[in-house]
Amino acid sequence: MSSPFPAISNQKQVQSWAITPDAGALEQLAKGIWDCALQTKQRPLVVLSTAGPLIGVRAALEKYRPSNLDPQIAFLPQVISFTDWLEAAPGAWKFPKKQTDLERWLGVYSTLRNHKDLQAWFKAESENGAWGLAQAIVQACDTLSKAISPQLQKQIHALMKEGHAKQSNIGETSLAQVQGLLDATVAKVYSGMARKVVDQETKVLLTFWRYTASLSDPVFRNQFAMAAHLEVAAQAVNQARPLIWVETADPTPIDQEIISNLLNACVQYVPVIEAKMDWCNVGLWAEAIGTEDAQAKALMNAKSARSKEWRLISAKRFEELAWAAAKTIEQHLIDGKTKLALVAQDRLVARRARALLARLGPALNIRDETGWKLSTTRAAAALNSWLELIRAPKDGPSAKALLEFLQNPFLDLGKILNRDPESCTGLIAELEDILVASKAESGWKTFYLAIEGAQENAAKTSSRLPSAALLEILQFVRERHHEWLTLKVDCNKAYTLLQANLEAVGMTQSLNQDSAGKQLLEVLKAFDLSKSEYQETPIRLSEWLSLLKTVIESASYQEAGKEAKATLSILPLSSTRLRDFEAVVVVGCDEQQLPAYSEPPLFFSDALNQLLKTSTIAMQFVQQARDLSQLLVSCPNVDLLWQSKSNNGEPLRPSAWIQRLQNQIGWEATPTQLKKRTFKATPLDMSVANFEEALPMPLSMSPSAYKALRDCPYRYYVRSLLGLRKNKGFDEGFDASLAGQTLHKLLKRFYQALKTQEHTNPAIKTDQEQRRAWMEKSLSIHSEQEFASLIEGDARVMGTLRDWQKQIPSFVDWQLQREQAGWEYFDGEVKVGFDLPFEDSDGNPKTIRIEGFADRYDVNLNDSKLASVIDYKNQRFERVKERAEHLMDDPQLLIYARAANEDAENHKLTGHQVQQAEWVALKADLSKSEQKALRAQEVVDMPAMMQAFSLQITKDVEQLWAKKPMQAFAPEGVCQYCEARGICRKGVW
Repeated sequence: MSSPFPAISNQKQVQSWAITPDAGALEQLAKGIWDCALQTKQRPLVVLSTAGPLIGVRAALEKYRPSNLDPQIAFLPQVISFTDWLEAAPGAWKFPKKQTDLERWLGVYSTLRNHKDLQAWFKAESENGAWGLAQAIVQACDTLSKAISPQLQKQIHALMKEGHAKQSNIGETSLAQVQGLLDATVAKVYSGMARKVVDQETKVLLTFWRYTASLSDPVFRNQFAMAAHLEVAAQAVNQARPLIWVETADPTPIDQEIISNLLNACVQYVPVIEAKMDWCNVGLWAEAIGTEDAQAKALMNAKSARSKEWRLISAKRFEELAWAAAKTIEQHLIDGKTKLALVAQDRLVARRARALLARLGPALNIRDETGWKLSTTRAAAALNSWLELIRAPKDGPSAKALLEFLQNPFLDLGKILNRDPESCTGLIAELEDILVASKAESGWKTFYLAIEGAQENAAKTSSRLPSAALLEILQFVRERHHEWLTLKVDCNKAYTLLQANLEAVGMTQSLNQDSAGKQLLEVLKAFDLSKSEYQETPIRLSEWLSLLKTVIESASYQEAGKEAKATLSILPLSSTRLRDFEAVVVVGCDEQQLPAYSEPPLFFSDALNQLLKTSTIAMQFVQQARDLSQLLVSCPNVDLLWQSKSNNGEPLRPSAWIQRLQNQIGWEATPTQLKKRTFKATPLDMSVANFEEALPMPLSMSPSAYKALRDCPYRYYVRSLLGLRKNKGFDEGFDASLAGQTLHKLLKRFYQALKTQEHTNPAIKTDQEQRRAWMEKSLSIHSEQEFASLIEGDARVMGTLRDWQKQIPSFVDWQLQREQAGWEYFDGEVKVGFDLPFEDSDGNPKTIRIEGFADRYDVNLNDSKLASVIDYKNQRFERVKERAEHLMDDPQLLIYARAANEDAENHKLTGHQVQQAEWVALKADLSKSEQKALRAQEVVDMPAMMQAFSLQITKDVEQLWAKKPMQAFAPEGVCQYCEARGICRKGVW
């Protein structure tokens, strides 16, 4: 129960003050603090055990300021958190140098390097978890250090008294003595604990603690800070201000012991008042009260509470729960409430509700206090894209990693290329199109080849050449990547080079203009170890990058405040203590999430935590019961939401605390009342495209486009007429189409070299063995040369080369057999086409150009006017045989044959008649005998097929120009890889 502020006495003992943590707690606390000021005629120092209620306490002090105050105490009493009070200790510059978290983790790293017994055990850990383990070790060592703090605290106090007698202070003079005390205390505790420890991990931890414990540790610096404050109070006994300690949360036993020692020491010099929360009239459950008659008091508190202002709302699904939370908050806003809170017991639901509420616009200021990670911001993603490039192998990064970096919004291409930013627009999109089209998935060499190939193709087709700046971009990034590969990494060199990289690509300037970017740059400054003993610590690049990511992951993003009509704070339950809200919505009030326990830290069981007097599950349970009691009793409106069914469909009940209240006060849960929209479902029909009059008709068509028209008219409509393309990405493995393109190029080079060899060495035409040997050797050399650049860019291509080289003897056999049949290689990669005459729907004569690139033409030695067309397929023979069965739907060979036979065409084949066509598989089954290792599939009944094809393509083009509806009727085999499937919605109709 609440008690009035005590009368200040001259007795050297701590005075107690009880505060009831209900709706009037802040008023009671503020009036008591002012009472202390009036009694002592001094401005009190108010220290809060946690920082959460700081703003609320200061606002309450301003609100309840007494009138006609003495000018000496007219200013607000100083209110500060315990952590900040220790940081502001007088003479802190004399303390041992404070180490950052990064330096402490590196200290663990160095300790591992220096002590082989630790290093042998530590190698069992993966690199990715190494720094996480370092964090856990530092945290665990702090726990052990805190366990000995009371002993060290008493020794420091004794040292201070001795120092006063000698007219000295807590500074450099005493540090050596305190270091000796620390070493002795650690050695004593270590030897005692080591005898009791059986578990290997805990032995390792104790060894770490023994090696790394120093006066620079935060736990021991806190002892110096307390001693410094005590010394100042002792030197100005009459002028020292009264101290009011406000215990806003239950301390752990070890913290209680440390604080009690501090307050008992302070009271020798200044009046000390210890304010604690009295839960007798507030606790709604027995565990929140903790006295012998707690059960009866909790029942009485529950029945007297304003339970009509509590609502328990259940939802069946996650999305329904998030909408219910958003709608509840929206209704509070409509009712005129401006100070709202969303308690994120279920963080996923809270984040989803936040996204829904963001649509309300700038009138609602949403502040997330749950620890939004800096690593989730786009600024961190931009930095991470560069880190992924850094860690790429020497051959080069993947195309995905390269493009992710080049597409990040903080990159300044104008600065990289030293050009006007407007002239750089579209460069990265152009590079992506080239890499995707050429299937260049990884490796610097592969990227260069892709751009060179695009340049050759553009020159061949007379289209626009790729920008020369693309090669400049690649060269710039490659040079920086090479710097990292050749760097002998230590912490300082790595930080310096990273900063130089960010400056060179313009990211430093861009990040400085972004809220998250500024905070990210501040986090990176922690890696500036130029004045630290760890600056030259040798470290592998992968380890340094993992450390960098770990530090960024542990950093929180602080949102910038803004003016708004209403404010919504998203916070954990613990942050609601002594804070004033008009309405609170709690999400995640089911039996699985309320209460929520934090797992014991690594190396510590709950039993060991109890032995070390640190936080245990039982203490967390009591604290959360008190936090929830305070919230329900003090807030005018509280809505508790929970999901009644888990994600796997199992029923979920509300928290046991809520169920107990339901039994006591008849509190019923209400289902969500979301407005539902009713509509009549209509099944989708087969997709049909109806032409618009303004849609231009095609004047040319490639063999692949005609195949798309035959496969599915709707597919042709989407791809060729509308020009829609799927946003392609990169697969994990090496794409076979790139290998096929390479094989086509090397085969053309091989046959051109064969023609040259026949002129310079006529014997090769008559000696079959010599011809075979030269062919196999030359084809193997050409293959090595053509694939070399690809292998340099992506080592996975080596397997494709070796597979092809196994095919070379069989391929040479096929070539020799073809020569014996009278055929001779004529030309390859030939662009051919013909004009197809037809009539439109009005009977008007029209023509459309049908053209493409033929892989190879042969001529017959016995009849110089007879020719043959060949199409290479980097497939098994079985797949090629299937093509022959559907020749009229994929008439690529027939198109090339007709194009060669057209008299009106002007090409090298003029005067030849193509009367034979065949596909050649480049992946014959070598497990069979040479006679059975089939490779070529000829088009059967060529003249009849040519005639049928001419009638078919004319009819198809006339129907296309007639603008008849184009249906999506393709079989599943075509639809499986169709880019237009997401548009035609096959599978729905």
